[in-house]
Amino acid sequence: MKINDFKEFFDRKSKRFFIFLDIDDIIKKPLEYSFFSGGKRLRPWIIYNIGRYYNVDEEKLLKIGFIIEIIHTASLIHDDLPAIDNSEYRRGNKTNHKKFSEWQAILTGDLGFILPFKLFSDFDINESYLLNSFFSETLLNLIEGEALDVAFEKKLLNPSKDDIKKMYVKKTSSLFEFSFACIPLILNKNDDFKLLKIAGENFGVSFQIYDDIKDKFGNFEEVGKDLNNDINKITFLNIFSVMEAKKYADSLFKETLSILSELKIFKFIEYLEEIKSIIERK
Repeated sequence: MKINDFKEFFDRKSKRFFIFLDIDDIIKKPLEYSFFSGGKRLRPWIIYNIGRYYNVDEEKLLKIGFIIEIIHTASLIHDDLPAIDNSEYRRGNKTNHKKFSEWQAILTGDLGFILPFKLFSDFDINESYLLNSFFSETLLNLIEGEALDVAFEKKLLNPSKDDIKKMYVKKTSSLFEFSFACIPLILNKNDDFKLLKIAGENFGVSFQIYDDIKDKFGNFEEVGKDLNNDINKITFLNIFSVMEAKKYADSLFKETLSILSELKIFKFIEYLEEIKSIIERK
């Protein structure tokens, strides 16, 4: 399914998932607000398309996608807090702590980090174990990557090229690794799992580089956030020219497509090629 069709379909299904979340509105509403404040839905879209290739039940794929989008939303809520990025806008909308309050945003983000473990426990016992184990690794990497990003920005560390790539892999690629590889994991296709995990890492780093280039040259209307907050961010663009960084990102993107081709996931290759311009532009 192409991403624009999927986004509308996924958001409609996600509203149903929220209805059945038995959580007080004091933190459920802020989570719902940020969840539906834009977003490309790339991660659940990847899960869905790879899952359909393996003939996995659609409802299961949508639930896994919903769960991974919850954690992505939580990470953005915490990113925007005054102690980290101090952002007023995200995707053209007020950030969570500006729309509600700082204490609600902190607790809502906390909720988003914990809720996936509860939701994964609803799967059968073997799938639940595998998903929660992989997700635990993913979450640890995500938080470590965020810590490195903030430490670089606050000049607590003097990062090398390899340090910056490590930060990209931890902070951005972790959720993409999960999105690419979680389906073969629960199907016990270990060789496919290893390959798709690499594909997710490569895609995540390329995605982050494209995002950094977009932030450097974009404006509020195009990007939907406060670009001044990113002035001190340490990225590949501190070390390489834009042309060099883009060339590297393109090579990683091609490696992702090569792995998908090896696994004969050809339709998804077509979809990824179509959205590359969207990733670079929005």
